[in-house]
Amino acid sequence: MNYSWDAILSHVARRIGEAAEIPVESDELVLPPKREMGDLAYGCFKIAKSKSTSPAEVAKDLAAKISKVNDHSIEKAEAAGPYLNIVLKTSDLALRVIQDVEHMAKKYGFTEEGRDRQLMLEYAQPNTHKEMHVGHLRNLVLGSSLGRLLQLDGWKVISASYHGDVGAHVSKCLWLLVRQHSDKVAQPKPKLKKGQTPPPDMPDDAWADHVLENFSIEMADQVLHSISKENRTGNYLGHIYAESTKLLDENEEWKKQVSLVQQKLEARDPAWNKLWQETRRWSVIEMQEIFQELGVLIDRQYFESEVVDRGQQQVDTLLRSGIAKESQGAVIVDLEAEKLGVFVIRRSDGTALYSTKDLALAQLKFEEYPKLERSLHLIDNRQSLYFKQLSRTLELMGLKKKLEFVGYEFLTLKSGAMSSREGNIVTYQSFRDELLAYARKETTTRHEDWPDGKIEHVAWCIAMGGLKYGMLKQDSDKVIVFDLEKSLAFDGDTGPYIQYAVTRLNSILKKAGWEPGKFGQSEDMRQLKELGEKKLALKMAEFPIVCKRAAAELKPTAVAHWCFETAQAVNDFYRDVPVLTAEEGVKEARLRLAASVASVMILGLDLLGIPVPEEM
Repeated sequence: MNYSWDAILSHVARRIGEAAEIPVESDELVLPPKREMGDLAYGCFKIAKSKSTSPAEVAKDLAAKISKVNDHSIEKAEAAGPYLNIVLKTSDLALRVIQDVEHMAKKYGFTEEGRDRQLMLEYAQPNTHKEMHVGHLRNLVLGSSLGRLLQLDGWKVISASYHGDVGAHVSKCLWLLVRQHSDKVAQPKPKLKKGQTPPPDMPDDAWADHVLENFSIEMADQVLHSISKENRTGNYLGHIYAESTKLLDENEEWKKQVSLVQQKLEARDPAWNKLWQETRRWSVIEMQEIFQELGVLIDRQYFESEVVDRGQQQVDTLLRSGIAKESQGAVIVDLEAEKLGVFVIRRSDGTALYSTKDLALAQLKFEEYPKLERSLHLIDNRQSLYFKQLSRTLELMGLKKKLEFVGYEFLTLKSGAMSSREGNIVTYQSFRDELLAYARKETTTRHEDWPDGKIEHVAWCIAMGGLKYGMLKQDSDKVIVFDLEKSLAFDGDTGPYIQYAVTRLNSILKKAGWEPGKFGQSEDMRQLKELGEKKLALKMAEFPIVCKRAAAELKPTAVAHWCFETAQAVNDFYRDVPVLTAEEGVKEARLRLAASVASVMILGLDLLGIPVPEEM
């Protein structure tokens, strides 16, 4: 994709080269450390060395030569020590960048690094039979933004999710679910002869043990039927799971029951399988609803249950090949020599681990998508050693394509860290509702005359803006302590501050009756000379560069920072540069500039997954 900014850089580099009589490349130009120094800077060290003179003398000579030429792009050239500072003409810069924005529309910012190339981005990995909680949000928000950035970089992105729907946590959850609802399973009534007294029912604990040991499809139906519709959710199952971990810590004997449940699940026992499938469905429905709310789009949804059998077969293959070995009943891959420790790939009781299934999943992905050039995994940094072990084991298995891991630190609230196991988590739903309530209150205070529907929509946009920007403005390797009130504030480095800057521009355009192509001709752009106008033009020119860097470094933070800095420039423009009251010609040029800036800011916010309301 050819951008006018690249052409401007090439033109300035050529002018400097002609003055110096030495070729100069555009990538030798840099941004000055201070805005008042100019728009571009060139260090004269290379030229000074070739001419055996000082860089400062070269800078003075170049400034004098370039200043004598009437150039359509360069306003002036000045020496500053060993550097040559270039000031661009606002009107030429603005016109060329605005034409790019208008012509490319939603493609503005697009680069072709990944053209005709395919990658898979795996994120959105919450487990079934647990609540979706605040701790999942960073993964979801970061992954969704990364997918958008990589698509803008030209990649064919296959977004994948991977859910733990089997394993110890499921066994614990279903074990307690049955135990707690065993009283809803009818105890058998023996046939009695006349005059016989019916035997008493078995005590609750004894009957619960009996149901667990003799679980049948009929019992599964009775357990499922006894659970109310409002409790058929991942949230409810998460509460059951958290309670189970506490109970199991208090009773060693019950752990044997859980182990038996897991073995029956892995053996596809019909009754346990029925219970598992139905409860899994509750979790999946809830996940999909939350994904939709957050704008998380998944192309391929993987489940551990798809790969558990294949994973066990792979462990057997690794044993036969000598890559793996038995150790105290478990199966391991010894990576001590490579300072990666011991990688356990099967428990001592024969059941599968995460590693068992991950080995099979990696192979399945490349079989399903043989054109994949990259396989990215968004993971909690605390899992980094595990994934290094996994990657090395896959190499030993002969998988030539390497996995890439994008790590992130955890998210906490002011109340501290959370754990599904401990049961002290804040669910996504409760957190979302708290955000919405606060945003709704603030919106109503400002606009008491608005109808309820409009208030709800704007509150939703503000809540999502505060939430997502709060997650993405910090590098992924930094821990986030989320502050609700600060994140939803209309001033400072926040999502609502940026959203409000866009609505300010849109308000001006609406009052002027702006329509694309109706106002503003190319000749009007000669009227743009204000510093505030140039700052906006430069920020728009910078947008494709920022997007390309963010995609290359896998850091949406760069886009978030661009959005905030551009919002600051918009607010300066709004304060210092009159638009609606400007004279004819100037007004039209400024409207055209405002429309382009609003368009690019909306593109930037969309990369972060942030909606923009019409008014705030």
